[in-house]
Amino acid sequence: MKLTTKPGNVEALAEEAVVAVCALADAAGPERWSASAVEDAATALEVLAGALSEISPEAAELLEVVPAAVAALRERVEHAPAAAGATRRADTATDPAVLSTGLRRALTAHSLTGHRVHQLGPALLTVTLDPAHAQALAVLLAARRELPRQAPAAEDEPRWGAGPAETAAASLAVALAAYGPGTYARVLASGKVTAGLSPTAAAQVTGALNARPAPAAGSSRPRRRGLGNGWKGTDAGR
Repeated sequence: MKLTTKPGNVEALAEEAVVAVCALADAAGPERWSASAVEDAATALEVLAGALSEISPEAAELLEVVPAAVAALRERVEHAPAAAGATRRADTATDPAVLSTGLRRALTAHSLTGHRVHQLGPALLTVTLDPAHAQALAVLLAARRELPRQAPAAEDEPRWGAGPAETAAASLAVALAAYGPGTYARVLASGKVTAGLSPTAAAQVTGALNARPAPAAGSSRPRRRGLGNGWKGTDAGR
């Protein structure tokens, strides 16, 4: 990724944007955000990500998660209850770093290696895996939740059967939906699958991965030891 060193108006505008964002961050707080302020800030984030995506294809791939994150944030704000302040305080009691670390360990424990877990602010975690591991995670989560085989939603139908990555993303989206609101799964330009989870969903997924699976039917029956089925005793044949 090669950047120009020529000065220009972009540098001055970018500096002004940093100053404005810093002032916003200093003035903001859990109790000070309004729906309109969140919408304006989210729009600014989306526009800035779009501008930075034009630097190179690599930059565009790195920033692909921003529109989905902004959409999830908007949905969360739109469906927030009247007592949103109390809810936000409860959310901040869960350390995002703890959620990310716990999810990484749970994935590794199931040999789902090569994953990337990122915390995109307090409201969204993303997990990026290759298609095979994404499909394995979907199957594992569905089994832990004992989900019945579901038909794809109308918006997911074009992805089923379109290819390994698309099918894995659609399958993972269905499985994640049972673990809480604010989840999604989509395919990146690199061919990997990325999933977005709210803190609630991330905690539930981690708990499901860490839980021991229920024993299969009949497996609790104690194993017979000693005499085999063919033993007839010393009086056999008399």
